Amino acid sequence: MKFISFILSIFLIISTHASELPEKDFSSPRSSMNYFLKVMKTYKLGKKDNAKLTADVFDLSHLNEDLREIKAKEYAIKLINILDKIEYIDIKKIPLKPKHDIWYFKKQNLLIDNEYAEVEIALFKSEQNKWLFTKDTLFSLNTYELYLKDKEIVKNVVADSSFRQKIISYMPTFLLKENLFLKNIQWLGLIFIFLVSFIVDRIFRHLIMKKTLSFFEHKHIKLQKIKEFFDNENYSRPFGLLANIIVFRLLLPVLEINAKALNIILIGTKVVMAIIVVLAITKVLDIICLFLLEKAKETENKFDDILIPLINKTMRFFIYAFAVIYIGDALNLNMKNILAGMGIGGIAFALAAKDTLSNLFGSFTVLMDRPFSIGDWVVINDKIEGTVEDVGLRSTRIRTFYDSIITVPNGNLTSAYVDNNGKRRYRRFSTKINVEYNTPAEKIENFCEAIRRLVLSYPHMRKDYFHVYFNGMSSSSLDILVYVFFIVPDWSEELKEKHNFLLDIKRIAEEMKINFAFPTQTLHLFNESSVEHEATKIDFASTQGVVEKIQKNRNLMPTHRSDEGHI
Repeated sequence: MKFISFILSIFLIISTHASELPEKDFSSPRSSMNYFLKVMKTYKLGKKDNAKLTADVFDLSHLNEDLREIKAKEYAIKLINILDKIEYIDIKKIPLKPKHDIWYFKKQNLLIDNEYAEVEIALFKSEQNKWLFTKDTLFSLNTYELYLKDKEIVKNVVADSSFRQKIISYMPTFLLKENLFLKNIQWLGLIFIFLVSFIVDRIFRHLIMKKTLSFFEHKHIKLQKIKEFFDNENYSRPFGLLANIIVFRLLLPVLEINAKALNIILIGTKVVMAIIVVLAITKVLDIICLFLLEKAKETENKFDDILIPLINKTMRFFIYAFAVIYIGDALNLNMKNILAGMGIGGIAFALAAKDTLSNLFGSFTVLMDRPFSIGDWVVINDKIEGTVEDVGLRSTRIRTFYDSIITVPNGNLTSAYVDNNGKRRYRRFSTKINVEYNTPAEKIENFCEAIRRLVLSYPHMRKDYFHVYFNGMSSSSLDILVYVFFIVPDWSEELKEKHNFLLDIKRIAEEMKINFAFPTQTLHLFNESSVEHEATKIDFASTQGVVEKIQKNRNLMPTHRSDEGHI
């Protein structure tokens, strides 16, 4: 039973509310005026949003969609207050079928500041057979309002007790006069709105900075680079300007600026807002990418170092594209025709932009195939050598070892030979140690073994594959080949480990009293009388005895060396 009573109560409330509003009937001047007066009565009784419902009874064909809702409410409020001061309207006296397609409620010349102004309040029959208030009626409202400012409302009408009417009733007359396209009160209102917007701007900037830094501190993120980014006031400026323009846009309709000036201001605010929104979004994008790059540094995968900047640039491209479309729409440009025109000229555009598209697809190839990462040492086509510094949508920048920048179009990378030294698992080091010819064979064997043990003791050297052998006899030295691999992440570490390794080899040589050879020439003075050669016969059988003697006296290389089982 309670539920049924509740439903009935709701039904009665809805029915009562619906009965307050008349049916939309614009078939005659009487029905149109009746609709307007009844709707505005609900407005004066407290239903402030109902003023917008009168938009259908005005001829707003000279206004665009953005202005119609704003100006319709303004026109309705001004017109009802003017009618309340002119006379009590008897609906029955308004004709149902006038003789002409226009019916004048009032048409007169008013004397204001020693000048006559022609004004009217009239309804006309539109092409849709609707009776609407004329444009000239709407243009006459400001003049009527100034003329009737000090006049009291007539009897038997509901007074408008809104804040607007109270301000107008106490306002000096000179504030309602126009100077430079706007009323004096509107100029003062603009100054006030600018001041409020400026204060909101500064407060919002401070809040954005505070909240963002608090977020990163809460997430325990290293703040050094982020603080450097925030130290530049440019970061928070777009957000402050965005709050500024929003407040300005919300307060602007209160000033009741004329349609032409308001239209120009609204278009300007739309364009400015689009630019500010783009700047704000790009700043947010920058801080997100900075955060992700800091996180990427904590991982060993360098793919993120390419992916994050590329996403940043791609998102910027789409943001700018949408901004251009939005600004074109705000300027009332027919973007559909423009885009269609681009479709018609698509072939010509594709031919002209062939290289650009090639570079764009090349960037996606780099992204998907990952031939290199940021910081890798690469050699491209045996001509370009350096460290990868940046990968963009169009090109890749490489920092050479003489500190210049080479820009390589990404389209070229799809067919190029890329030797990526940065992807090496090991860094090879091959050298020859030259010792003097008078070094005994046993010392050379011990020296090689000592170097092998040194390789096995190093934490940053490959132990499953290396070679240390007596490998040659040059004109002025005996040559020992050292062929090893370092396990290091970059060239700087490679130089450091190579430095330590070579110093240890020199220390071993000093400890074993092995002298390094260097190219020398010995000059012998020839004395013919001292040169005597014994007659020798060819005897291959005697050479066998020489070899057998060497095999008997020499110490063979041990069967088990330190590198056995590792190679």
